[in-house]
Amino acid sequence: MALSAADARSTFELTHAAIYQIRVIDIAANNKTSTGSGFVIDSNGLIATNYHVVSNAVNTPSKYRIELLQKDESKVYIATVENVDVVNDLALLHVKELQGPVLPLARTTMAQGDTAYAIGYPYDLGITVVPGTYNGLAPHSASDRVHFTGSLNPGMSGGPAFNSLGEVIGINVASAGNQVSFLIPVERLQSLYAGTPLGQERDLKDTMRQQLVDNSTRMIDQMLNGNWRLVPLGRAQALDEITGFLRCWGDSKNQQEQLDNKPFWAQRSCQTDHNIFVSPSLMTGKIELQFYWLESEELNSAQFYEHYEQIFSRFVPGNSGREEDLGRWACEDAFVNPAAEVTKAVFCARGYDAMAGLYDVLFLQGSVSRANEAHIIHFTLAGTTRELAQKFTQRFIETGAW
Repeated sequence: MALSAADARSTFELTHAAIYQIRVIDIAANNKTSTGSGFVIDSNGLIATNYHVVSNAVNTPSKYRIELLQKDESKVYIATVENVDVVNDLALLHVKELQGPVLPLARTTMAQGDTAYAIGYPYDLGITVVPGTYNGLAPHSASDRVHFTGSLNPGMSGGPAFNSLGEVIGINVASAGNQVSFLIPVERLQSLYAGTPLGQERDLKDTMRQQLVDNSTRMIDQMLNGNWRLVPLGRAQALDEITGFLRCWGDSKNQQEQLDNKPFWAQRSCQTDHNIFVSPSLMTGKIELQFYWLESEELNSAQFYEHYEQIFSRFVPGNSGREEDLGRWACEDAFVNPAAEVTKAVFCARGYDAMAGLYDVLFLQGSVSRANEAHIIHFTLAGTTRELAQKFTQRFIETGAW
């Protein structure tokens, strides 16, 4: 299925018959709640798309149905979810009676700078082709993402992106605006497809739970084996970038910039580039490290401590979820004495109601023995296990940022 010319028209003509709009329908309201795109990858009726496009039907299958249709809307197919990869935002749907062409998945990587073509159904406007530039894998990403210079729009999620041979090289997933978009590499889809034999019953919630555990294990193991080098922060220290997927940023206010006698501060924050979408109300997978230095010559010790306590209480986990998704926080706190510096440490965890063994962990530690100086360190591990959290916490404390 080679293109006669590397242009958008040729791509559309040779591939559009295998590309569908996906509509997730609220059964009671009999109307769509979300739309996306998908494409045929198997003659048995397997359709690839993004997990986030069909997540409502995965999490509440009795409330939603999934419909597939093409631009003429002459026939509507009902699809079921066959398998998912929540970490890489992929899903495989199945339509038994689907007959049509199958799109080939590329086996070779495009060269950076080559033209790629993304296709999908944006804004309910019909099928659309978007040409752009393939820029290789985005550096420093927590999950593999291809940087695509082209304008992906809502509704195109889950659609295919092609090379000049008409082969799928990625799956449309997100846009950051200004011609900066992202694709899931086709290799992630090939892995999911290879592990999805038809006719096998799957507990999708348990599948997702295990994928999140495996992802947290991968990331925390990589951090534990990373470079735990300390760098200056005020008159304290902070961790440098431990791994490539934790990027750090800093900010400060010097004495000349202060207003109303507010203390001088400097901060450093290191975090992953995106959360993992589980449902519209639950995001997870975030890893965040923060270091904060505070000092003042103008405030007395009581005023300074009050200001410090306000800052200490503002640190929150780097992901979000409802009470229906997550249990209540259980916290322990203690005063500890690392290297003669008295500190207050707080360790909090909350479990995932529908995914046993998964937790969000929040750790805070702050100095309390100085009259006009303070140092606060914080980390969030979202979607991890108790064992991994304990390993990381021990290493984090032992590093000695004090």
